[in-house]
Amino acid sequence: MLTYQSSSFISYIRTDVLRGTCDVQLKDGKFYTYYNVSRRALLNLELNKSISLGFWFNRNCVNSNATSSLVFDVNKVYAFQTNPYVLSAA
Repeated sequence: MLTYQSSSFISYIRTDVLRGTCDVQLKDGKFYTYYNVSRRALLNLELNKSISLGFWFNRNCVNSNATSSLVFDVNKVYAFQTNPYVLSAA
């Protein structure tokens, strides 16, 4: 389930309660996947539409036993694409 709410730091959070994971897209272009997230917290985020995404993220992903991995950084991909020394296949 995708959760879009007004946040100055987070673009969206996609949750998977069965797996205990969530994908977080930050406003700076970084995309993280968090594993071992509390299923109760994930369900709470899905059901409670008025919860602060930043508060939820800090409490249940950053300051918890959840592990993360950086999946994608749009800034690095953009820098790679604008490099004049990279040849593209035509």
